[in-house]
Amino acid sequence: MKKNILTILLLSFTYLGFSQTTISGVVTYYFNEYQGNKTDIGASVTIIDSAKVKTFDYKLYENYYYGKTYQNLYFSSQARYEKYLEAFKKTEGKKKYAEDNERFQKGMADAKKDMDRQMEQITLYKSETPEKSAKISTDLYMQILKLDDDLPKKTVDGSGNYSLNVKPGVYYVLIKSKNRKSSYDILENDGKIYIKKIKISENENKDVSHNFEL
Repeated sequence: MKKNILTILLLSFTYLGFSQTTISGVVTYYFNEYQGNKTDIGASVTIIDSAKVKTFDYKLYENYYYGKTYQNLYFSSQARYEKYLEAFKKTEGKKKYAEDNERFQKGMADAKKDMDRQMEQITLYKSETPEKSAKISTDLYMQILKLDDDLPKKTVDGSGNYSLNVKPGVYYVLIKSKNRKSSYDILENDGKIYIKKIKISENENKDVSHNFEL
C-alpha cells in the first residue's frame, strides 16, 4: 500500500515538473529595404487574463487595427483612381488614344469598386471619420494605461524571443514595440502595439509572434 502511494506521488511530482503551459514568440520590426526585419530588442509583452481583467474591451483594438488597415487601403485605391482619372482626361476624345482611354476608364471603375468595398469595412470598424478614429485611439490608450502594473510581463531578449508560463485560459497578449513608433496618434507615440486574443490549454505552447511594419 505504501509502495503504491509512493508511486502515485512520484508520478504526480513528475507530471507537475514537466507540466508547462506557455505563451512565447519572436518579436521583430521592419528596419529598411536593405536590412529587412530586425529583432525588436526591448519590446514589452504583457499578458492580460480575461478572467481577471473582465473590463478589457478587445473590440476597441479590432476597431483601431482594422479601421486603420482599411483606411490605408482606401487611400491607396483613391490615389490609383486619381491617377487613372488624370490619364483619362488627357486622352478623352482623342481617337489616337481611344484604346488607352478605355483602359484608363476601366482602371477608374476598378479603383472605385475597391474604394467602395474598403469604405464598407471602415464603416464596420467605426472609423469612417477622423474624429471617430481619434476617439477609438484615445479610448484604447486609456484602457491600456489603466492596466495594473503587476500583470505578467516580459522584455524581448537579444534574439527577439520571449516566453511566459501561464495557466490554461483565455488571454490578451499585448506587445509593445521598442523600436517602431508612430507619430500620428497618442496610442503609438512611444511604441506601436499589437494585441492578440488567444485560448490556451494545459501543456500547450501558444506562439504569438509579430513583426511591426512601418
